[in-house]
Amino acid sequence: MGFLSFAFNAATVVLLMFGVLVLGVVLFGVREVLAGWMGTSRAADRFRKFTSYFTWGTCIAALVGGFVLYVTRGPDPAELERGMAKLFTYPSNRIRIDLNAVSDAQRQELVRALQPLLKSTSREFYQRVTTRRGGYDVEATLPSYYRLTADRLEIATGETFGNGRTIPVLFPQVLAHAANAATVPTLPAEIDAQIVTGDQAPVPLSLVSKTAELMVLTRQTLRGTQPLPAPCLMAIQAQVPTDHFEWLFGADRNGLGKDVRLQVNAVPGVLPAGTYELRQLTLLGSERKRVLWERAAAQGHVSVQLGLAPVGLRESPGCEARLLKQLDRAWTVTALRNVSPALASAVKQVDIEQRPSRFSPWYAGFGWVAAQP
Repeated sequence: MGFLSFAFNAATVVLLMFGVLVLGVVLFGVREVLAGWMGTSRAADRFRKFTSYFTWGTCIAALVGGFVLYVTRGPDPAELERGMAKLFTYPSNRIRIDLNAVSDAQRQELVRALQPLLKSTSREFYQRVTTRRGGYDVEATLPSYYRLTADRLEIATGETFGNGRTIPVLFPQVLAHAANAATVPTLPAEIDAQIVTGDQAPVPLSLVSKTAELMVLTRQTLRGTQPLPAPCLMAIQAQVPTDHFEWLFGADRNGLGKDVRLQVNAVPGVLPAGTYELRQLTLLGSERKRVLWERAAAQGHVSVQLGLAPVGLRESPGCEARLLKQLDRAWTVTALRNVSPALASAVKQVDIEQRPSRFSPWYAGFGWVAAQP
């Protein structure tokens, strides 16, 4: 980068001097033409003298002003490197998303839903500038670009996969699950299930499908990476009959223990019956037992938040992808619809190029838009 910066600075100085020289030649030529029209009178001599001073003053002012402007407004090394990348093209992975026949508002909502992907695949340029008094760091961002048409969304990443800030680990799987999600039937508002643990009688409940969300999907992917890792769970709210209040309150305060299962009844044509590990149970509404009981008595049920995982899924690196793979598609699509309706309705087919190709928005045709940093 040091030689590139030197070459750019040298070229800038040469071009500035050449421009001032051209300006001087043009002004002197104009002066001679005007003086020729005026002849050899005393007024013509005064005009030549005045225009000589004016021409030299203009050239000096242009030269000094050009240097000052370049020093104060010229690109720092990081911005220069970013500009050179655009000029000579840079490696980029392309993502092509074919769209269903949706409205323009839905297409724009899809772009907004993919902002975490666009931000995470931008490229950062860092350079150290050394001065007599020390040094300082400068940085510039080469954003990802996207191009939206009626039937396709194209993305060109600023950074290639596997280098620096790369594609979120879940996005390939999320986009794959979003493809043709619009064709998956909608789950009913409530789904019957029961908690099974040890020798205790099963605890019946109704799962509220509109509250289903995948913790890793919500926290780490579609809403940006959070400081704390998200558990590999599907969270969902449920309504439990009030006669099980004491057991629920004890489970909320003391923990569930081991080998607690949730058995979900089948929804014909939509969702097969399934068994999940129940790893979290939280009563909703208050921390005081009396307040919880009074509310449950008034509503006729106890509202709880459940954390579910496929049987055998362990919290380990890569469990996010396994969670998406092991859950039934009806659940993953429902979670997508709840957290990002645009992804679940607009995406028809996805093609992610794993091998980078050369790209520059200046040469790739019209319509490319830089993603917001």
